[in-house]
Amino acid sequence: MTPAQWEALLYDWHNAHRLRRQRDDTAYWTRLTEPHDSVLVLGAGTGRVAGALARSAERRVTAVDLSRERLARIPRTPGLHPVCGDMRRLPLQGLHSAAVIPYSTLQLLLTPEDRERALRETARVLAPDGSVHIDVSESFDSRSETDWQLSLAEPCPEAGGPVEEWERSRPHADHVAIEKQFRRAGRVLTEVTERWVYHRALDLAEVLARTGFELLGIDRGYGRDSSPHRLVYHARRRH
Repeated sequence: MTPAQWEALLYDWHNAHRLRRQRDDTAYWTRLTEPHDSVLVLGAGTGRVAGALARSAERRVTAVDLSRERLARIPRTPGLHPVCGDMRRLPLQGLHSAAVIPYSTLQLLLTPEDRERALRETARVLAPDGSVHIDVSESFDSRSETDWQLSLAEPCPEAGGPVEEWERSRPHADHVAIEKQFRRAGRVLTEVTERWVYHRALDLAEVLARTGFELLGIDRGYGRDSSPHRLVYHARRRH
């Protein structure tokens, strides 16, 4: 198995165990996008959100991600169309009525130029008055420096037994770098470094205004006091 295939498999494993108490987001996105017949999900990963949206109604859901290995793990669902591509240069032409950028995906774009480019591309493929909904987290802002520590240990049948996830954090001026190692029986299966931009560094309201959007509101969490560290920005494409 290649490092990218291990990463995709363990991304699913991580989400299955770490997000057991955070399943309200899929119900939230389903309610939010209910009126829309064509939804774009950017940073779709292995389809946790996109799959739920496609199953909830007869409509077209386009799931975009950079990783072919993650997209290969999306279950086949009627109406769900995986597309391998970069949200800064979307390989799409048609117009969608709504776009969802879930689970801090925008915070993986490290420069203001990249974030602005991604939102301009989103505006390009949205219908007039189409909406974008962006989920970001404040929790990265308070990450302190840590040495290696065990963050998760759970069975993983596809890996042949229990897997351990180890991580350490390195804060920087505008982002935190989180290094991860996934270990099985003392052997490192794969390792990744994630760099997450702080919410305070995003200037998201201003970037939305510059890229052709009107900010409509901001939700804290997914309702019912679920995940209050998360903020969901709602904006509409201007004509």
